[in-house]
Amino acid sequence: MPVLMISSIRFLENCSDKSKEEKSPKGCYCIDISDLKYRFPQIKEDKEINIFLIGFIDEKNKIIKKFALFKERLDGKILKEFDILNTKYYICLPTDISDELGIGQDYKAVFIITKYDNKPLVPGYIKYVGTGSEKYQKLFKNIGTMLLTLLYSIDNEILHEAIIYAFNAYIKLKKGEIEDSRTWLRKALESLEKIFNYEIKVSEIESKEYPKYICKLIKTLKKFVNYGGPHEGPAPEHTTKFILYVTKKLIEHLSYYIYNEVISIDLNKPLNSNPCKENEKY
Repeated sequence: MPVLMISSIRFLENCSDKSKEEKSPKGCYCIDISDLKYRFPQIKEDKEINIFLIGFIDEKNKIIKKFALFKERLDGKILKEFDILNTKYYICLPTDISDELGIGQDYKAVFIITKYDNKPLVPGYIKYVGTGSEKYQKLFKNIGTMLLTLLYSIDNEILHEAIIYAFNAYIKLKKGEIEDSRTWLRKALESLEKIFNYEIKVSEIESKEYPKYICKLIKTLKKFVNYGGPHEGPAPEHTTKFILYVTKKLIEHLSYYIYNEVISIDLNKPLNSNPCKENEKY
């Protein structure tokens, strides 16, 4: 899961222009991520970091630019700079962005960090860093935003597919297209079943029956979205919202277990049978 951060912007004489992948002779504006280094000491210079910009605030705390969520992506390497008192860490802005928006000294950036060194920085939860960052908590109360957050924080291809289907289900649900939403939810659950096409090793901290338990859960959720034909009234819509929420939480759970090596999936060892599809009757 990501880190949401608010931090000051500084002008550095010796920096890399990320839009041109070369040293900028005129210098450039860079986001100070030293608080992130303080919170997570494992962070090192020259490591890749992936962020999505949310907006910029000027020196008077006026918002000068807002970006649509997960639209303005910025990938770069962490820069380390020394000053008289301490060491600072930065990620530099492309000059085309800073020039277009008129970014200045002591402006602030609001952004989401999805990955550090090609891995989620805080798997399993959302961390807020920087003064005022927690007021953006409302962004993550939206299930659509949470699904996009998962999409950009997870590397597993099967989970990616499930997230995309679940996001489509969310969009259809927002439009009131309940049956279409249930169709996309069914596809999301079928994608999750694909995990169990391969050999899964379960660590000692979890039951060896774990794959069977998860399969039973997936099969039960599928029954909820498979019954009957078109429905009218609030009941199917409320059930669909519930299944969407549980599916999202299931994706989060599987991602957490895979990342923390509670379970490991060997894609080179397909199984002859999938426990999720045994004795399937609908």
